[in-house]
Amino acid sequence: MKALIVALTLVNFMLLVPGVILPIYSVSITTRVEASIIPDPVEVTVYEQTRSILGTVQELWLSSDYLVSFLILLFSVIVPVAKGSMLLASIYVSGAAIKARLVRVVDLIGKWSMADVFVVAVFLAFLATRDQAQTNSFTVPVLIQQVDVGMETHLTSALGPGFYYFLGYCLFSVLWTQILKASQRA
Repeated sequence: MKALIVALTLVNFMLLVPGVILPIYSVSITTRVEASIIPDPVEVTVYEQTRSILGTVQELWLSSDYLVSFLILLFSVIVPVAKGSMLLASIYVSGAAIKARLVRVVDLIGKWSMADVFVVAVFLAFLATRDQAQTNSFTVPVLIQQVDVGMETHLTSALGPGFYYFLGYCLFSVLWTQILKASQRA
């Protein structure tokens, strides 16, 4: 049974590490401009950003959003690592009372873990911003003539591989904790 628990713990960490390092989300805003005085439309990328969980933590910290940065780091990295370490330790300690206490602590912090909420929030943000377009037309006076201008702005978002790893970690972590709790009762 110890080998199974160690294997499950390793799988859990193998999902968590790329989940926090790889990009979870990317956003791109492009604008296409057509004007009556230019022969071909011009397309410009106005904004482009790809972020991982750790990259987001770093950017928030550098922009002085210390509380938000710390909370994301706490619930997405520190709590999962502590939880995994305690569960792993619980299979190697000899006292039944210590084992039970470690599993209870893991169960308690698991209830306060915001990892699942974080994944849902990223997914909802993705759905809210996926492939939006806005079109504007206007006339601009240039020298002695009026120039018709048409602008179309596209906001495109995509989930990155980190999102799927982190989602896998969240789902697997629930299963993993339940298996360990059942093994402690047996």
